[in-house]
Amino acid sequence: MGRPKEVTDEALVATARRLFLQRGVGVSAAEIGREAGVSHTTLFNRFGSKDGLLLAALGPPAEVPWIRTLEGGPDERPIREQLVEHGQIIAAFFRELHAGLSMLRCAGVDPDRALHTCSGTSAPERAYAALVAWIERAQQAGRLADCDANTLSATILGALQGRATSQQVCGVQQAADEAAYVRQLVDLLWVGIGVDADGS
Repeated sequence: MGRPKEVTDEALVATARRLFLQRGVGVSAAEIGREAGVSHTTLFNRFGSKDGLLLAALGPPAEVPWIRTLEGGPDERPIREQLVEHGQIIAAFFRELHAGLSMLRCAGVDPDRALHTCSGTSAPERAYAALVAWIERAQQAGRLADCDANTLSATILGALQGRATSQQVCGVQQAADEAAYVRQLVDLLWVGIGVDADGS
């Protein structure tokens, strides 16, 4: 009989995150372990403590998944369409991120502790740089108007992150309207950054 398959850290984090979001941060390590098919001792061996598990499940990720998509573009589709697509992905990322961060704060855990464990450039810094580079490539190809790419990137990310904050802090729960919000944001920005040849 072969050895039982080891449950990956990623699977444990996904299970813990789901249970924390469903039931709150009071969910015990024993409950999470049962759901994941491991002992609570395994959880502590992997993550060090309950706070360590909370940070891994609800804190800022070590990698931002949409960086790779930005690094591969822009592609041949209209830039406006691509901005909407990227915006929707980033908006969903911020929504999920803020949901986790608010729970961490409720538990008295400082989310910045997750960033302090990183060496080198942090994931948020890399994500920002990837968006700036994507915009600059579009400008160099004549597909976006000439403007400061850093300012435009900060505007886009700020508007998307601000909406996620409003959802958490102000109780504005309109995730179903997220796509419409992103499209309206791009429409608003397009007045200043659009190039007729690459419009619609």
